[in-house]
Amino acid sequence: MKNLLLILICLIFLNNSFSQQKRSTKIGNVSIQELNMNRYEKDTTANAVVLYEHANYYLDESRDYKKTTDYYFKVKIFKKEGTNKATIQIPFYGDEKVHSIKGITYNVSKSNTILKNQLIDKQVYTKDLYGDWKEVTFTLPNIKEGSVIEYTYSVTSPYSKIDDWYFQSDIPKIKSDFTAAILGNWKYNIRLVGFLELNRSDVSVKKGCVYVPGLGDGACLILDYGIDHIPAFKEEDYMLSKENFISKLCFDLESFQNPRGGVDKYTKTWKDADKSLKYDFLDNQTSKKNFFKNNLPPALLLINDDLEKAKKVYYYIQDYFTWNEKYWPSKKVRIKDAFENKTGNVFDINLSLYNSLKAANIESYLVLTSTRNKAVPTRLHPIIDDFNYLLVKANINNKAYFLDATNKQLPFGLVQHESLNGDGRTMDFASGSYWESIKLLKKSFRSIKAQLSFDEDNKLGGNLMISSDGFYAVNDRENLNSTDIESYIENFESEHPNIEVENLEHQNLDEKENTLHQIYEITTDHINFDTKLRINPFLIDRYTQNPFKLNQRDYPVDYGFPRNYTYMLSLKLPEGYTVSSLPENKALSLPNKGGRFIVNFKNLNNVISVYSRMNLNKRVYSSEEYYYLKEFYNQIIKAQDVFIEIEKASN
Repeated sequence: MKNLLLILICLIFLNNSFSQQKRSTKIGNVSIQELNMNRYEKDTTANAVVLYEHANYYLDESRDYKKTTDYYFKVKIFKKEGTNKATIQIPFYGDEKVHSIKGITYNVSKSNTILKNQLIDKQVYTKDLYGDWKEVTFTLPNIKEGSVIEYTYSVTSPYSKIDDWYFQSDIPKIKSDFTAAILGNWKYNIRLVGFLELNRSDVSVKKGCVYVPGLGDGACLILDYGIDHIPAFKEEDYMLSKENFISKLCFDLESFQNPRGGVDKYTKTWKDADKSLKYDFLDNQTSKKNFFKNNLPPALLLINDDLEKAKKVYYYIQDYFTWNEKYWPSKKVRIKDAFENKTGNVFDINLSLYNSLKAANIESYLVLTSTRNKAVPTRLHPIIDDFNYLLVKANINNKAYFLDATNKQLPFGLVQHESLNGDGRTMDFASGSYWESIKLLKKSFRSIKAQLSFDEDNKLGGNLMISSDGFYAVNDRENLNSTDIESYIENFESEHPNIEVENLEHQNLDEKENTLHQIYEITTDHINFDTKLRINPFLIDRYTQNPFKLNQRDYPVDYGFPRNYTYMLSLKLPEGYTVSSLPENKALSLPNKGGRFIVNFKNLNNVISVYSRMNLNKRVYSSEEYYYLKEFYNQIIKAQDVFIEIEKASN
């Protein structure tokens, strides 16, 4: 992430005389060469390409000096899959206005002339979304493979926020520009997010942009940013929100010098943010210790051992509340009401946990985070809207435990995976907040152990035990508790069509701090043979597709937590049969101790043993490590795409 911190000139009066509007791109710029273009050489797989796009921000004198952004887009469509680019959706908020909509579809005739179809007003619709949000939508007419679409529209706003400008999208772009004239009494922090470099980065002061009666001419800051030949942003597994990586300009309002000479600050220090969070948003909901002391079972507060007491309090709150699956509340938190209703959002529940731990005299702190579908909160300055999740940190016997009581299957010391989005902001209201890595004390693993043999009819069967802990156990417990056992078995058999489950038992289903064991009695309906048999020894959880397919990935691989998988198989051959071929043993390692994969095959007294283990030791792998991780999976797929060959022994 790059920070383009712009300190703007402070003025007093707003009256625009500089015609920034003339810089807006007008419609009507399509050539026959663009219509005859049949692919984009820098990305021949693209369904469409943006030929040019431009946003121009300025103060619109004709609209009572409100802030207006004029947008221009020109897009070439190559394939049928790219025709969805002709449907445009423009969300807007409150008193914002979307206007000056124009659109043209261009096609080429048999005589190589340009045909035009104009967008008409009745093809433009406005609909309500939610709250004060609405959306204007339209579809350009007569779209075909080979069409070029061109459209413009403007958004006029009374608000101070400047919308982010996305240089990158899901299709490539040949050229993208953002220009602006920002009045000097508005001060913004401007950030360039992503991995692309600017081709144009011109910043200047324009005198005469503002005329101040009685004082003379003022000035504006003139911005001109642009990037050429922009690749499509391609999402892939194990990534945080694309908002962290997609190339865009972000504008954070810092301050405004009003006509009276005072300065209104919008960007706060963390000291100000801490105070605002405690008194404005949380509204003293952090000081309800006495309420919970009176409402918790008295026996919990009499436990002498702090760790045991903290666990009892945690599990009581976890069992008491039902999470309504909401995150950052739309109104102030009222945990007494939530306690009475036994339901609440993330903040209701974990604030109740925080106060309960305080009532039990456990040193505790609130930790602000955001979910993985949101951008990682910026460290440059506090932006409260970056956060939408709340955890609790308890310090017990010189050890920090991060807690989350929202999910009923979470053991003490584990938080929801979706809340692992960078570091958390620990709210120490006495000494000041600080950034802190969220450490997980519970290891996550999945282990499979199968003991199989052939019966008198040479049918294969036996026991299969799946053991899981950490996040894997949370997922398994959620699935087991959300359905009946018959449906659970049916789902398992549908995922593994060659296995039939005769019986299923489980151990430690309710003991969340212990390893969960699922013990299956199984038969296989396809492994019958007379003289020869080829069998893949990896009955379940075999890798058949690589999750990493990009030639280059500029953003990191973020698993959220280290993990390991173990697979063990004991296969007893029937009397009179022998092994004719075993696969090769393999061992693979990732650089920087990032992980390891091993697989060993043995035959001892006609019992085939398979042992395989994969460790991924890091939560995050850098983009530089991507190639090695991708190849790591390629080799695992090859190592598991093997067969044990068995045949009847010759007399």
